[in-house]
Amino acid sequence: MLNRILLTELSVTLIVLLSTTKMLTIQSQLLTELSAALTVLLSTTKMLTIQSQLLTELSAALTVLLSTTKMLIIQSHFTDNFSGLLLSFL
Repeated sequence: MLNRILLTELSVTLIVLLSTTKMLTIQSQLLTELSAALTVLLSTTKMLTIQSQLLTELSAALTVLLSTTKMLIIQSHFTDNFSGLLLSFL
């Protein structure tokens, strides 16, 4: 009778151990998937940071180009006006 009780308790303990092992396996798989997702997120964040830096540099270059274009337009108007004045004196 005592052996039967001990075998029953051992069986229950083994069932609990097996269940715990299965849960740990599932947790391990979930952590692996989470790690992969975080790696993708980190990579995406790095790419977005690089894109942001490139857009900032492009914005600065376009600002310089716009400023240069405005200066050239002003110089062109000045040259036209100056040419008109010279022609009126001739």
